[in-house]
Amino acid sequence: MSETPDQKLLWFNFLKILTRALVQINLYKPDHPQVKLALEEGQALLRQISDALGGGDFSLTLDTDKLLVNGVQLITADKLPNSLKNLFSKFRIQTITFAKGASGGDLLALCQMQAHKGEAKAFLKERGIERITLNESVYSKVDASDGPQTAPAPAQAVSAPTLAVLAPVREPAEKIAEKISAQGLETAIATVVGRVTSDPAEQRRIMDIFIAKFKEEMEKEVKKALVEVHHEKKKVENDMARMESVMTSMADGVVVVDKEGRILMMNPQAEAISGRPLSELSGKKIMDLSELESQVVSLAKEIRSENKDDISKEMENLRPSALADTVKKATAIIQNEEGKIVGSVSIPTYTVKLKQVEQLQQDFIANMTHELRSPLTSIKAALDMISRDTSKDDSSRGVLNTAIRNAERLNSIITDILDFSKLQSGKLVFHPEETSAEEIAKEAADAMRVWANTKSLDLSVITEPGLPRIYADKRRTVQVLINLISNSIKFTPQAGTIEISADAGKDSLSDFVFFSVKDSGCGIKKEDQAKVFEKFVQVAAGEKVGGTGLGLAITKAMVVMQNGRISLESDPGRGSTFRVGMPLYKSQTEQPVFEQLPEMVEEDKSWWKKLLRK
Repeated sequence: MSETPDQKLLWFNFLKILTRALVQINLYKPDHPQVKLALEEGQALLRQISDALGGGDFSLTLDTDKLLVNGVQLITADKLPNSLKNLFSKFRIQTITFAKGASGGDLLALCQMQAHKGEAKAFLKERGIERITLNESVYSKVDASDGPQTAPAPAQAVSAPTLAVLAPVREPAEKIAEKISAQGLETAIATVVGRVTSDPAEQRRIMDIFIAKFKEEMEKEVKKALVEVHHEKKKVENDMARMESVMTSMADGVVVVDKEGRILMMNPQAEAISGRPLSELSGKKIMDLSELESQVVSLAKEIRSENKDDISKEMENLRPSALADTVKKATAIIQNEEGKIVGSVSIPTYTVKLKQVEQLQQDFIANMTHELRSPLTSIKAALDMISRDTSKDDSSRGVLNTAIRNAERLNSIITDILDFSKLQSGKLVFHPEETSAEEIAKEAADAMRVWANTKSLDLSVITEPGLPRIYADKRRTVQVLINLISNSIKFTPQAGTIEISADAGKDSLSDFVFFSVKDSGCGIKKEDQAKVFEKFVQVAAGEKVGGTGLGLAITKAMVVMQNGRISLESDPGRGSTFRVGMPLYKSQTEQPVFEQLPEMVEEDKSWWKKLLRK
């Protein structure tokens, strides 16, 4: 047959996959991902080869010094991997034939056969493998009835296979076999040679040839075996060196112990970690230092350097469970595809501990604020109902107004804490929609009107006629304005004014609708205006006031995360004006994606990093 370059490439690829599967089945279990992958690739290649052969069988034949594929020489035998050559030689296989439809399971059985000690054909038959067949090498035997054989000419070298098929001339073959099995090597060879010729000189010469050939073959096999041993030894040494380099790179301190685990030496770094000098710890067992409260001690159960048996993989540990859990979570092992450890990746343990504490803090804050909000809502509703009773005298109304202000203030604090917790955990989600700017402004003003009335503030709403619709999360945008109005109420004296307005942007800002919250309060100094949007900061005319200091920081975050913008204009003694711009509603395909910070060159994003810094 004539093969094409593409077919030969398929054959070579299949030999590589088969060799890989033979090696990996000795290292891993059949369900290991590497074994599964090799078998799947082998099955796919067999399917391609069968298609290329028009559905015919695919056979591999090892013929003395060459490998044949369907009768065509592919490569010489010395270029075959040892694992594949050993499969042929161990079971005296001459040809392996793969029928159409051979599966990965069939290949798995063929690979597992190499560890079998019986007959190869029986092994495959027991497993119901029908699409892979084996043809064993057969040497022709000359029966005794064929008569005596002619001895080889004196000058002719006789090979071992030739002697193996010589017919008996004096004794039956069974007797000769029994005799040879009970003899030493040299005597057994002499017995065989004696059946070839009766001339002592010829016998001696053939014996010398046999012995020399035997030594040559033995040396060759020993060298071949040593190559594998050296390779495996080097592999183990490399694995150990890799492991040692990984472990030593993880620590500066070194503690040297004897075979019983007693401390012999410590470098200064190890002394600093333990908190005690070597003179105090020398001779003590490392696992007996039970007073260690902030350290983790892990030691192999068997630490002797010489051991003929496999060592135990068990570890002895001494450490507080919480600390050990933190250290374990701070380090990840890096393995290669063979499962060997080649490195590690770690973060400082205090960072892990800090994250655990922060998670507890966030859970506590979330639960606490939810628990506080429910009764506070009931209190506010009751106070609002009582405030509508006009029969109250001035003293009673003053007490009621104070209660309303404190309820609103407490509600504002709880809302700020809850929103800040959501921002930190990344759970503050927006649901943008087409909405009305007028409705947002009026809803925010109505929500804060009762509180404003307790300070006799004139709270008004002015909206520009024909305002375009905006694209925003209505509830979050109302909250933005409530935060700004709340801020104005706190810093505006009795009988002051607060004006809420909405107008369309002009010129370069025509893609926005702007909300303004203008008050007649104390105002803010120029040098302090950049600080008001930072967390835990309250500044008004240079004086700090009560509150969490989170309201404006959260407000700015919610505005920018909706692709909006916020600004402040203020002068001491003349009040403040906060302006919030929200984008106009457009077709859905043109709307920007929320919950991502826009690239705004003029914005100093340090406030955002500070706000979410962990």
